[in-house]
Amino acid sequence: MAGLTRRWTVLGAAAAVALAGLVTGCGTDSAPDEPSTTEASTTEASRPDWPEKLTDFRFRWSAEPGVDLVTGQAVPLRAYLESWLLTYYADDLDAGYPGFRRATPPPPKLDSSAWRELPYAVRNASGHQGNSSVDDPDLRILGNEDLHVLRLEPMPSGFRALVCDSTFGVYTQSPGDAQVTPLRAESSGDSVTDIMNMPVWRIEFTDRDSAVQPPAGPQQGPLPAPRDDVFGPWFITGSDVVEAWWNADFPGPVDDEGKKHFFDARAQADALRAQCLDWLGIDPAERTRIATTPLDAAPELQPAFPGWPA
Repeated sequence: MAGLTRRWTVLGAAAAVALAGLVTGCGTDSAPDEPSTTEASTTEASRPDWPEKLTDFRFRWSAEPGVDLVTGQAVPLRAYLESWLLTYYADDLDAGYPGFRRATPPPPKLDSSAWRELPYAVRNASGHQGNSSVDDPDLRILGNEDLHVLRLEPMPSGFRALVCDSTFGVYTQSPGDAQVTPLRAESSGDSVTDIMNMPVWRIEFTDRDSAVQPPAGPQQGPLPAPRDDVFGPWFITGSDVVEAWWNADFPGPVDDEGKKHFFDARAQADALRAQCLDWLGIDPAERTRIATTPLDAAPELQPAFPGWPA
């Protein structure tokens, strides 16, 4: 199980695959109106600290019916997951949005004894640490990452979010290369392609900081990132892909019982991923083609949605 102590690219799915080898989308009935590409190209601005390597990259959100993306619990969820992914792409724990540090546990030192003792969902909650396939500062990240709120579930002290994370529209470009390459190019089979390009996040929040007020007004607009702290009273107590939560839910030695909990978590992740792929609405052969085919030019960039206020 040592392979599970490291994350693959963004998450822990490659480790999950290794162990297991042992190891048209629906929107929200409360989503805001979407700007046209033409409108976005003339009105969208960038925060001064938006990473330069992500100039041609944006997040786009959708949700199951009944989930409001621009008010309530979806706002800190959006801010958190976008921030976490920015720490990964920029290879910088300080790349998150205003309030990200306040709303997450202090990051333990990578590979320290304290880090190793924490469940994956806790040690990884405050951002990506360690080497990744995109940590070259000159590597451009291009396209749109599509995030879909599958479920918001109440908890005694807060809420739990399950989020589909599609990277089928994300590409990289190395300096001097004319072609752009799929972010997670996989040719080892449809199931691996889907695990790598459609992870399912489980993120848990508690409203422990009641003195901090939520942002005023709907959180939507032309910016790719918020100017201000939009986390409100919410604090992230755990975050990782669904299959990596097994040792947070069932702490203990990695014995036969521990392995059973891991495989149970992986089965849960596979079931949720199937729902995410249904939302995506692209058949397996086409998903594999997208994930293995370089492009001669950058993909058309769609504006951030619902975006953040100017």
